[in-house]
Amino acid sequence: MTPLEKLNQIPKWAYLSVSYIAILGALYLAFMVTINKFETLSEASLDHFKEAYEGNIALTTEQASDSLTADQKDVLLRKVTVIEHNKLHHLGIVKKLYKNNYALLTLFPFLSAITAIIAFLIVQKGWSLSGPYLKNYFILFTTLTALVGIYPEVYQQEEGIDKNLRNYLEYEKIQKNVFSYSLTAPLFNKDTIAFDPFIDMINMQEKQLSNIIFKVKKKSVSKSIFELEENQ
Repeated sequence: MTPLEKLNQIPKWAYLSVSYIAILGALYLAFMVTINKFETLSEASLDHFKEAYEGNIALTTEQASDSLTADQKDVLLRKVTVIEHNKLHHLGIVKKLYKNNYALLTLFPFLSAITAIIAFLIVQKGWSLSGPYLKNYFILFTTLTALVGIYPEVYQQEEGIDKNLRNYLEYEKIQKNVFSYSLTAPLFNKDTIAFDPFIDMINMQEKQLSNIIFKVKKKSVSKSIFELEENQ
């Protein structure tokens, strides 16, 4: 028996299984490559934010207002450190959501194109005359395209990105206010404000940002059947 005849004896399901694994493996590899590319770009774009923070810390330490005591200066430095942790928390969520969204949106057009080509071939022959491989690949790529397309909507990735990005910017604004006050105290935005009322104001602003809701919705026939809310 020739090698070709031996290959012909291998059942079709074995060929399909191997090809399914190869396709899913290639898709996973493309997904990870896209995510790694995004990670590289995001790290490079965020370097200047780290430098700005370190510069503000140095400026606050070296040129803090003479009206502040050593303990008050220390409180302000600790406060900006806590705010920085909160900022990075929200930035981390934004990066995780955005990189997944970025990768899925990158893969979606390619999956859609492959599905469209297979669908065109099936239309030319008709479903009943199309071979089993063509039918199986059509089902596979249609399923993958649908999953990749609907995933961001089910997990409300864009809403999560917008919400956490807004909170990041709000924490950034609060942090800048603390940096500014450390240099100009007791003046703040052309008004005179004592240290304790200023700290109370900052604490109140932080409290208003403390409740973060993450929603994941999975639709049934007529309503949402799953919703998760998590407080920071």
